[in-house]
Amino acid sequence: MDRESRFHLVFAALFVLSFVAGSTLDEWGPAWRDPQVRLSSFAIGVIWLTAFFMRRSKSFLDQQKVLRDRIERLEHRLRDLEDER
Repeated sequence: MDRESRFHLVFAALFVLSFVAGSTLDEWGPAWRDPQVRLSSFAIGVIWLTAFFMRRSKSFLDQQKVLRDRIERLEHRLRDLEDER
C-alpha cells in the first residue's frame, strides 16, 4: 500500500470515528447537543482536504524542480554540443 492510500485510510477512519464518538457522546451526556453537522467530523474533513492539497502541491513543486533541472542540463548539453561543432 502506498503512502497516499495509507493517508486516506487514516483520515477516513478518523472521519468515521468522529461520527461514532458523536453519537456515543449523545448517549453518555444527555445534556450534550451536538450540531446537525458534527463539528468534529467537519474539522477532520477540513484538515483532511487541507493536508491532501498541501501534499499534492508539494509533490507538484518537486516535479517542477526536477523538470527545471532536466531542462537546464539539456540546455547545457546542447550548448556543449554546439561548441564542439
